[in-house]
Amino acid sequence: MVRVCPSCSHVDMEKLQDMLQELDLQVECIGECGQHEDQSFGYINDELVIKDSEEEFLDVVRRNL
Repeated sequence: MVRVCPSCSHVDMEKLQDMLQELDLQVECIGECGQHEDQSFGYINDELVIKDSEEEFLDVVRRNL
């Protein structure tokens, strides 16, 4: 399960949707707004993952599929 905020996670939602089935992706506020500027982040299997780039974040998502 991946949870990301469409406003502040700095991750392309279309790329995530292409990688994941609808049941594995929740797009909603995750309560981290303003805390990780210029980084890509979200919850992957209930663990907050913060990476320096979108590509690094997507790599972690791929490894956890």
